[in-house]
Amino acid sequence: MVGIGQYKTSYVFAPYEDLRFKHLIFNAELGRVREISDELASIINAELELSKGKIIEQSLLEFNKNHRLFTIITNDQSRLMTTLSNKYHEHVDEMNRQELTIFYEEINETIR
Repeated sequence: MVGIGQYKTSYVFAPYEDLRFKHLIFNAELGRVREISDELASIINAELELSKGKIIEQSLLEFNKNHRLFTIITNDQSRLMTTLSNKYHEHVDEMNRQELTIFYEEINETIR
């Protein structure tokens, strides 16, 4: 007598590792870059405020505009890295397990 059997299991490729906080390293470095940029902006503003002239004033306006844009971009990058880190964690976690179904033939024979 022949029958079909099946065995279902879930295989885990590697132990669970929490990857959600990987963005903290990147965001810390980005924060340092922002702090240095803010320091530089303060120094430049303090120096140029004492000066007069069209070129100086135009340069100061352009510099402050660029500094604001830089701050916006780094803030966006920080949020993006946090989001991507969480998505990466979910993706790796999903790929870590594989559902398996094994089909096999059952042969029941009696020995005479």
